[in-house]
Amino acid sequence: MLVCCLCALAGCSRTETPERGADGQSAPATAEGNDSSLAHVNAGVRALARPEATVDYVAAEIEGTIMARTKSQALMHYDGYRVTLTTPGDRVTQIKFDLVEAKPSIGQLTELFGEPEEGRKGMLYRYESVVTGSSIVLLAVPVSMPATEGTLVRQIIVEGARNR
Repeated sequence: MLVCCLCALAGCSRTETPERGADGQSAPATAEGNDSSLAHVNAGVRALARPEATVDYVAAEIEGTIMARTKSQALMHYDGYRVTLTTPGDRVTQIKFDLVEAKPSIGQLTELFGEPEEGRKGMLYRYESVVTGSSIVLLAVPVSMPATEGTLVRQIIVEGARNR
């Protein structure tokens, strides 16, 4: 009787999951994506475009609480991802979103920031602030290459564009 129950439980636990396909192989990273982090990414881009992009200002704009701080970095945690602010002094020069569970897709970023350029490490998006004239670059590092519209993003790095 006990053996029958264990076999039945083992059979029930072998159903398909989002991570596994019907053939038992890992499903490709082409899901719709989780857009819960995109509002904070968009707020971070706008905050970094401002001349007063201090640590406190950027943290307030992306609605985060600084959990740890050193001379050169500030760390914030959200549900499903982590944000690191690079801060030489009090000015924020880079925002890095490490996406653990809240992974948007390339298509969702394209809807928000326009058509990307393909770079060595991922997709490059450019943002120009109408108010300040600042140029911001976003690097979306995909889970796998080559990236398509449905490919999930594991990291987003936001920084000011270098003027040449």
